[in-house]
Amino acid sequence: MCTLIGLHRAVPGYDLVIGMNRDEDRLRPAEPPQLLPGPPPLVAPRDARAGGTWLGVNQAGLFAALSNRRGKASTTARSRGLLMLDILKVPTPRAAEIALEREVGAHDYNFFNLFTATREDARFFSYEDGLRMTRGHEGLNVLTNAGGNVDGDPKRATILSLKGETKFAGGEAAIRWLESTLRHHGGSGSVPLCIHFPGGGTVSSTILALHNVDAGEHVLLYANGNPCENPYRDYSPLLRQLTSGKT
Repeated sequence: MCTLIGLHRAVPGYDLVIGMNRDEDRLRPAEPPQLLPGPPPLVAPRDARAGGTWLGVNQAGLFAALSNRRGKASTTARSRGLLMLDILKVPTPRAAEIALEREVGAHDYNFFNLFTATREDARFFSYEDGLRMTRGHEGLNVLTNAGGNVDGDPKRATILSLKGETKFAGGEAAIRWLESTLRHHGGSGSVPLCIHFPGGGTVSSTILALHNVDAGEHVLLYANGNPCENPYRDYSPLLRQLTSGKT
């Protein structure tokens, strides 16, 4: 039930601004964003059970994020979080497509949706009876368990409604909107994006913004738990260390 909101080339100064809620079993252990050595080096939170991740950005500037897709629950399939670490080794969405084609041919995976983006390109992938790719676009992009930018997806409709005609003057305004949107509990015909249910729900929330000139303006915020109840903490120095090459 994860939800990703991606603003691609839609915020002055920032080619990519991302907000993502991770929905999961509350007993599944996870670690906050950290610098992983690679190669190439990358910044990502870590799933402490399987060792992989659900989102990250590498030194080349490739961002990737994954949501589960319903329909298959093999206990012997390779971890999709480890697949994410493989994808974060490449520099571009096109290279990610090639890597995904190789991986789904070589290993068994439960179904997934995946978003990759750099400042130049954004692509969605879905894996079910095969691997399919669709292009993202400049502006607002949404990934949920239904897929990428899916017409009729209630979560996407909610996000589009919450944004309306809003245009962001800069990164700070976009981040404030993402914080509010990722805390949304539904109502007035909309669905919740911050999920609560016994034993699970939204277990973390991440906001990432990549400045197109100054690495000192990169932003990485992470809330450990529901963002409505837990503060976003600042992990931006990790991104600045990543892009400085001093890893």
